Amino acid sequence: MTTVPDAAPDGRQKRWREHNDARRQRIVGVAVELIESGDADLTLQEVARRAGLSRSVVYRQFADRRELDAAVQSYVLESLWAELVPTLHLEGTIRDSIEGMIRVYVQWAVRHPLLHRRFDYETAVDGDGPLEQTLGRVSAQVAALLTGVFEALGAKLSEADRAATGPLVYGLVVAVFGTVRRWIRTGVDVPDADHMIGLLVESAWAVIDTRARAFGLTVDPDAPLEQLIAGA
Repeated sequence: MTTVPDAAPDGRQKRWREHNDARRQRIVGVAVELIESGDADLTLQEVARRAGLSRSVVYRQFADRRELDAAVQSYVLESLWAELVPTLHLEGTIRDSIEGMIRVYVQWAVRHPLLHRRFDYETAVDGDGPLEQTLGRVSAQVAALLTGVFEALGAKLSEADRAATGPLVYGLVVAVFGTVRRWIRTGVDVPDADHMIGLLVESAWAVIDTRARAFGLTVDPDAPLEQLIAGA
């Protein structure tokens, strides 16, 4: 990794870091462009050539392709997260909310199939890499929404119930990701995106409905949330 001279004044340090960060972002951006153009065998040498940088500059930023892949995943997932954040709330009906989250994700995957394939799914669920962190962030948001709705509808959640909601939702989010990943790998023609979104929404609702019934709740997923809470 590039180091900053210890004796450099504060202003010089700041300019050095900004220059260093700009180079790193440039390298990652070029890597993303190469992946989306179909370059599956991404090499640091090719990235350096396309970025107009020497190989030594690239190697000072990334020791090997594994480090570059991790940086690319972080960059891509932050972009996806920015699109997901506006959907991580309850608005309209519960079905509307579930569909909003899933639709944004599926449509993103359709627009960026080669980037989606790049995610290191095999190690995500047992590691602490960019993908696992993003799955955890989404799960935490959804779990908080779910427990909030259940309590608003009159459910009495014990400490164990609350603790179990996180892992349950995480498993649901991973299942959605795995399904889309497999679907993208096999082609997006049949079923089409809308059909896949519908299947995922129904599957997600089935899990949520089962959990709701365990608390004695019968919830209409197509009723406005305000109406459900008022009725409760």
